[in-house]
Amino acid sequence: MHSYQNFLSNSDRYNTRGADAETLHYLTRNLPFPVEDILRAVQEVGTDADEVEEYIRDRYNRT
Repeated sequence: MHSYQNFLSNSDRYNTRGADAETLHYLTRNLPFPVEDILRAVQEVGTDADEVEEYIRDRYNRT
């Protein structure tokens, strides 16, 4: 039997391999930001909702 689990995690565009699907769903439901911004923030700072929100707000303030 072949497992495709490694293939799927290696093809992750945002490299969120450390985050489980439930956590990502929680973040996208509860934070008022676009999904792409949330996934980029998770890639940089992890899955803590406060850190994700702070990272995105800082990013918006820089532009």
